[in-house]
Amino acid sequence: MAGVRAYYEPWHEQLARVTAATIQVETPNNSGLRHPGGDAPYLREFEVVLDPAGGVRGFDPRFALDRFWIDPEASDLEQQVYVEGLVAAARERNQIPVLACCRTLGRAGWLKRRFGGFHIVLIRDPVQQWLSFYSLRRRPRPTYFELCHYVLLSEMAGCADVSRVLLGAGFEGGAPLADRIATVRARLKRAPASISFQAFLAVWLRSYLKALPHADLVVDVDRLARDQTYAREVEATIEAGCGLRPDFSDCRAPPPHGGHPPVAWRKAARTVVDLMDLRQAIIGPDAPPILFRKLAPALAALTPGSVGGAAKLREALGGLVGGAWLARPPGSAYAAAAARMDGSRR
Repeated sequence: MAGVRAYYEPWHEQLARVTAATIQVETPNNSGLRHPGGDAPYLREFEVVLDPAGGVRGFDPRFALDRFWIDPEASDLEQQVYVEGLVAAARERNQIPVLACCRTLGRAGWLKRRFGGFHIVLIRDPVQQWLSFYSLRRRPRPTYFELCHYVLLSEMAGCADVSRVLLGAGFEGGAPLADRIATVRARLKRAPASISFQAFLAVWLRSYLKALPHADLVVDVDRLARDQTYAREVEATIEAGCGLRPDFSDCRAPPPHGGHPPVAWRKAARTVVDLMDLRQAIIGPDAPPILFRKLAPALAALTPGSVGGAAKLREALGGLVGGAWLARPPGSAYAAAAARMDGSRR
């Protein structure tokens, strides 16, 4: 959009070493990730914040995963200065800064408290999202995406039991990120698909429990790609919230991945939900409808709690609730689950 500087993955560890030359190399066309965008470099917007010595000014590799679960009240002056630099670079050019990154899910409250803004949470079918990661696997090695979820799960505060059951014990959390990724690769490169999916789902659940209470808008990406009425409603809600009106008329979802690995989805998902004690946060009467909706295919054996009149009305509204859950305060079970797992060992 004209007048916007949208930073792509501003918490990715590659930003510590990127240069003007390397920015030109990585494009959607050569990524193998089924992304639109052609030959336009992914990271072109970072050219204005490059350090002559290499990397993006103010970025530290520890930002990538070490503070993924940072509490809203926590202090991290270096990370705050980094974000301020991105925002300032856009505003100096009379542009509106947009920070787009899946790694903001665990930081949503921290970012909102320090920078304000309009916070949009995107959510999609977790099975298809994981299959996207898994489709890139080069046996016997897991993909980068799987490895990151192993690292996050092994360091997730309040989830030591989940990590121990799925990944085993003895992970060291104090080493540099590259070493931690190498460790999980060595130990889990032959892990079955079910372990990879469960590790992903545990991080997926924790991420949304952290992010949803701070969202000004929640967008169902799967619905956005197939429902033009819903797309117009989302556009209007974004415009009302921050003055920008993106055009989602060309939004398309890639076809579902075929050749599913041998994962017993229901059993795998229920195991994670039970280990994390999240049933009420997902299917209780105060749970956010969008979370259950996305998990329903894998959790078909779970029965939602009784739904009151207010919840039924929210469901009936469809466009702005069933797919985009707007500014709804977290219910008691939902908030309790988020608080129970708050914080990080790092």
